[in-house]
Amino acid sequence: MTQIPRIDWSVAEHSLNEIIVRTIYSIEETRQALQLVQERKTVVLILDQLTTDKAQRVVDWMAGGICAIDGQTFWVAEKTFMFVPNQVQIQSDRPRQSSVSPSLKTG
Repeated sequence: MTQIPRIDWSVAEHSLNEIIVRTIYSIEETRQALQLVQERKTVVLILDQLTTDKAQRVVDWMAGGICAIDGQTFWVAEKTFMFVPNQVQIQSDRPRQSSVSPSLKTG
């Protein structure tokens, strides 16, 4: 099976409709991601470089931050989550159950 390379990019800073995609390599990077959430930016985190326990901690912290601004958390793929501020509407038919933690509800 061909491995698809991961991307790590963001749209121009002054963009109104900004989506930030980040691969997280350590728990310490969560602070930067939380700052982006506080700025009402949509953040996609790829957590496949972390152990399951550390990925769960990142998801918990991010879910708390997004909840504080009335946003939502979406499971995108294996160890990949999207954190969306309340002014962004997302429609999805994907399951609400997390691949990081079966008990984590992401919506």
